[in-house]
Amino acid sequence: MEAMKKILTFLLFFPLFSCNKWLNVEPETAITFGNYFKNESEVEAFYNSIGCNMKYICIGKEPYFYISIDADYLTYDLKGYATLDPETYLPEESQTLSDSWANYYNVIYLANAMIENEYRYENISKERTNFWLAQAHFAKAMTYFRIAQIWGDAPIVKNSESIDPVGKSPALDVLDEAAKEAKLALNLPTFDQLKDSKGNQITSKQYASLGTVKTLLANIYAWMGGLTGNAEYWTLAESYASDVIDGRAGVYQLESMETLVPNVFGKKRKSDEVIFCIDNDPLDYDNRYLYSYEAKQPGQMLLSFPYTTTDSSAIADLAIDYYDQYNKIFVSTVKKIFREEKDARRREYWHELGTLKYKSTSGQYVTTSYAHIAKWRDVVIQENTEIVQTRPVIGSDCDWVVWRLADLILLRAECRARLNRADAITDLNRIRNRAELPNYDNSQAHDLRREIFEERRRELFGEGHFYFDIVRNGYYREYLQGEFKNLTQQDVLNGALYTPVNAIAFTKNTLMTQNTYWQWKK
Repeated sequence: MEAMKKILTFLLFFPLFSCNKWLNVEPETAITFGNYFKNESEVEAFYNSIGCNMKYICIGKEPYFYISIDADYLTYDLKGYATLDPETYLPEESQTLSDSWANYYNVIYLANAMIENEYRYENISKERTNFWLAQAHFAKAMTYFRIAQIWGDAPIVKNSESIDPVGKSPALDVLDEAAKEAKLALNLPTFDQLKDSKGNQITSKQYASLGTVKTLLANIYAWMGGLTGNAEYWTLAESYASDVIDGRAGVYQLESMETLVPNVFGKKRKSDEVIFCIDNDPLDYDNRYLYSYEAKQPGQMLLSFPYTTTDSSAIADLAIDYYDQYNKIFVSTVKKIFREEKDARRREYWHELGTLKYKSTSGQYVTTSYAHIAKWRDVVIQENTEIVQTRPVIGSDCDWVVWRLADLILLRAECRARLNRADAITDLNRIRNRAELPNYDNSQAHDLRREIFEERRRELFGEGHFYFDIVRNGYYREYLQGEFKNLTQQDVLNGALYTPVNAIAFTKNTLMTQNTYWQWKK
């Protein structure tokens, strides 16, 4: 009974402003599901309450070690996260610990409730029941995968009714649970065949399709391969990725270099390159009391156009930052990452790279040494003039892309390189050629696996993959800063590359334990 109360309270009082396109749950006066799930529309509405919460799982600044985005300068409050500073991570006031895994387990809780109450569904066919249950299984799978990436060892919840304390399971068991849940969603159709409760075609890629599920499985097994070095996992990851890339799980195609940014990262919100994304409607911002830009992807934490101004002529002046308010990256750093001068991503991802000038105190115009990312160009402006008169930029007018085809092609390339397959180069060249670069050859800077890693760094810059790519490949000493460079293999086994467990998790769970690494650092 208490569990049912919790579910309905959550549904009734969840903030509607954040999910205009998703949340549509009719108020209930009862405290059980006895008079709920009367038709498919109510099943769909319940799932949409889960889907609405998926944005907390897939985007945002949690965990703060996302900050390892190549920034040359980080603001004072973020420096400690990039250097693995215990004084930043462990105090009670730490923002890392204030952002707990509660939202993640809320999704699992609601998905379990939806699955366990299947026997209550009325006036809905078995086929449609299976469709919505598969969506719930995908949500659970995605959530467990993200928990394993961020926290490593974590609890696996039995069901929505259980109130018993639950200890942590090893990260591999959490990933195995994610894989099992994902496989229960393999009955989903391809994206072009998705239908809502009224029979209308679903156009949002926040709903899972067969391609989404197989992409998730490729990521799960690649992560397991990275943790264990077991070739079996890389083989499975390669197989699931191939199903999507080779057209056996729907139609996905690379954009041209010219259309990539506007179609994938812009307000057009329509691209065959996107596999899975989180809906972001400008209407969601209407009633927000925001005064400044709210970054949702790691790259957007950089000082960049258009987040402080939409006037491109004023961007270079932002380099004069006497109060160190902004995260910054040097033009020289960008050119080192995108090392080939003809790389089209220098042109498409960055705003007038290396050419912007600002007026110095002497009155002369000087070329700024800082780069300004332009991967997200369309903006949301605060329209509520009763709150703010200046109408600042408060968000990006785009959906939040979680996975796209270029990402998956390069993940398959990594899997194939791990398996010593020559066709890894074919995948690498497909992305290089899209960026207007020639084929990779063995005389270039790195061996093949490292070159694929560097290509992912370039292609997916700022999209939230870099830290996890580092962890999966074991490159933390080479690419991270501060204490990361001094980690031993035992430190890593003890959980140094995972965020510490939030103090709130210990309140009512007597079986909860802190990651060993962070326990030692207290």
